[in-house]
Amino acid sequence: MTKGAEIQTIGNLEDGTMFEPNGFMLFEDEKQDGTKVEILSIIDADGRVYCSQSPTFKRSFENITEIMEDENFTIKKISGTTKAGREYVDCVLI
Repeated sequence: MTKGAEIQTIGNLEDGTMFEPNGFMLFEDEKQDGTKVEILSIIDADGRVYCSQSPTFKRSFENITEIMEDENFTIKKISGTTKAGREYVDCVLI
C-alpha cells in the first residue's frame, strides 16, 4: 500500500469516482529533494489502492472514518478551486 505502479493518485481520479474503503494507513514518504510528506493510502473493497497527500482530502477522510467508526461506507472524490485560485481534492460520504 506504500509503493507500486498500480497505486492510483486520488488527484488523478475523475470527479465523481466512488469507492468503498476497506482499510487505510498514513505513512511518511521522502521526496527526491529530501523533504518528507505524509501520505494517506487507502485500499478499497476490490483490492485497488489509492493515495493522497492532500491535507484537505486527508482531513475529510479522517472525519468520515470517525463518523462511520466500524461501518462500511462509500466515498466520492471531488475537486475544485479555492477563492485564492488554488486547486484542491476532497472527498464526501455517499
